[in-house]
Formats: sequence, structure tokens, C-alpha cells
Amino acid sequence: MITEIDFPTETALYGRELGAFYRDSFRVRVRKEALGARQVYHSIFAHLPISVQLALKARNSVVKLVGFSASNTSMSIGLEEIQAGQNAGFLTIEAASDVEVVCTAYEKNMDMWLSVLKLSDQEFAISTLVNMKTGAGKVYMAFIKPFHKLVAQHSINQALKAGRI
Repeated sequence: MITEIDFPTETALYGRELGAFYRDSFRVRVRKEALGARQVYHSIFAHLPISVQLALKARNSVVKLVGFSASNTSMSIGLEEIQAGQNAGFLTIEAASDVEVVCTAYEKNMDMWLSVLKLSDQEFAISTLVNMKTGAGKVYMAFIKPFHKLVAQHSINQALKAGRI
């Protein structure tokens, strides 16, 4: 089950909000036991649904025309590679433990973070924080916000349906 929750104060992202920002968080109750944040991150983001990858490609073709980075749409990375300093598509892994994986992407219009945080034995929070640095970043987030929530929930749900988490 996936539910939107208040932004967790336990995440390393908490307190990084600057100026205009957007943040959200979803709690997922996993079906598998003894999973850590690395396994949940890998199970969701290394297996993005084809529909999400196509949406990211379409996004890239549009946003590069207005000065945004056209990023790699694949976030696939091997489980053993989920370590600080590694790249996972357009994200760089900032920190990785069994409790939390934090990834980041910095660009001129906005800075973005993604967190997978273990809340309990079978519950995890998947959180996003975006600090918008320019007017273009604010316009982009106003447009993308409803799609972001759908994509996030769909990606998490696909990992559940596939039995990865």
C-alpha cells in the first residue's frame, strides 16, 4: 500500500529546503521482509516502468529547449553499486546505508534530492525535495508537480506488483 505522508523529519533531506521549494513523501508497506533502503531503492529505480522512461524521454526533448538538463532516463544501477559517489542516471548517490539512500542532482534552475528511508521493518518513505533557483525552475515545477506524484506512485506500485519489494 502506498500513501502520501508528511515529509519525514528523520530523512537527511529535512532542513535542506531553501527559498522556493517543493517536497513530497510517500510511505510504502513492502511485502518482503528484511529489506534495507538499498534494496528498496534498487527495486524501484533500477526497474522504472517503460511508460515512465518514455515520459522522461519526452520531458527531455522539451526541457532542453528552455535551458534545462536533458538527463539520462535510465536510473538503473546494480545493487552492489549503490554507494556514495556513484551515478545512477542523472542522479549522484550522496549517501547509502541500509537505513537511507540519498541521491541528488544539481543544475542551474533547481537542485533535486531523492531519499529512500526505512521507517520500520516493512515501511519505507520515498521522498523528493526540489529547491527552485530560477523563475524557469518555478514554472517547470508548477507544470510537472501533478505528473511527478503520478509517476512516483506508479513506479513504487510497479515494484510492489512485480514482487520486488
